[in-house]
Amino acid sequence: MEAIIRSINHIARMATLYREQELKKYGLGAMHHTYLLNICRQPGISQEALAKLIFVNKSNVARQLAVLEEKGFVTRQTSQEDRRQLLVYPTEDARALIPVIQDILQRWNAQVMVDFSAEEQKQLLDQLAVIKEKSQQLLEKAEVGE
Repeated sequence: MEAIIRSINHIARMATLYREQELKKYGLGAMHHTYLLNICRQPGISQEALAKLIFVNKSNVARQLAVLEEKGFVTRQTSQEDRRQLLVYPTEDARALIPVIQDILQRWNAQVMVDFSAEEQKQLLDQLAVIKEKSQQLLEKAEVGE
C-alpha cells in the first residue's frame, strides 16, 4: 500500500508544481485555485466551512484568504448571524479567473491521461473515488476518537 500512497503523493506534488507555474502569472500560488473554485461555487461560505471542505486547518485558510484578499480576489465579511464567523465572497476578478483555472486543470488532466482510453479513465477515477471515500471515513473516525 505504501507504493500507492507514494505514487499518489508524487503525482499530487507534480500537479502542484505545474499549477504553481501556470498560476504564477496571475499572482496566485499553487493551492489558490482550490480556494477560488470553492468560494465561487459557494459565495458567502464561512472560513471554517471552507477549511473542512478542502481539508486544510483553519489557520492556513485564514492566511491564504488574507493573501487572496490583499490581491483583490476575495472579500471577507462578518456574519450577521454569528459575529465570530467570517464569510468569504469572490470578487469579479476571481470570477473572471475561473475559466482560466478550469482550463489549467483540464489541460493537466488531459495531458496526464492521454494514454488512457475513456473506459480506463473512468475506471481509474471510480477506483480513486473509492480510495477517497475510505480515506475520508478513516479521517472522520480518527477525529471522533480525539
